[in-house]
Amino acid sequence: MKAFLLLPPTIRTASPGIRQFSVSIRVFRDKNIAIVGGGAAGFYTAARVLAKTKDVKIDIFEQLPTPFGLVRFGVAPDHPEVKNCTTKFDQVSGNHRVRYFGNIQVGKQLALDKLRSVYDGVVLSYGASEDRRLGIPGEDGVDGKWGVVPARQFVAWYNGLPEAQGLCVDLKAFDKVVIVGHGNVALDCARILLTDPKDLATTDITAHALDTLRGSNVRHVEM
Repeated sequence: MKAFLLLPPTIRTASPGIRQFSVSIRVFRDKNIAIVGGGAAGFYTAARVLAKTKDVKIDIFEQLPTPFGLVRFGVAPDHPEVKNCTTKFDQVSGNHRVRYFGNIQVGKQLALDKLRSVYDGVVLSYGASEDRRLGIPGEDGVDGKWGVVPARQFVAWYNGLPEAQGLCVDLKAFDKVVIVGHGNVALDCARILLTDPKDLATTDITAHALDTLRGSNVRHVEM
């Protein structure tokens, strides 16, 4: 038994000769799973399903155009070995039972109920999309100076996540940064702030982040 799922417009352009378009995909109603989130959790879920079944088909939906989520946009650029898991993810995406659909935001562009009506199972495997505010004075900055910057946004900025490229990162106005937390992300942020830009230049850090760090006056980080 088959069903058709209408995907929302995924192409946006100012060119008068090109317009947004929608795609209708064919979905087999028997033994199929939709995975919402194309990051590590989504691909590990798909890998497990492939290993434990012989005929279950998997469709992965991701709001970004590219797959791998935080493996691509969250791992510090000076730790490329952590990204080795993408070799396994490439094997998953190359399986004939797996399809990937990027630029699809489930819940806004594509209703969750619609997925549930078409697939036997829906797995939600996405991470946090918003930051938790601290609710303290000066959080939004004072007199035009930086306030509190969520680590999620700072990491996304130096790793090139499109939605974070508008973040105004001013590292010239002060010489000390305070980081709340002692986890791996906190250590990544501290290391990026204090590492010699000459060393970072050999990594895959974004060019604009590297230029900003070259002009940084930050010399002390407290955690």
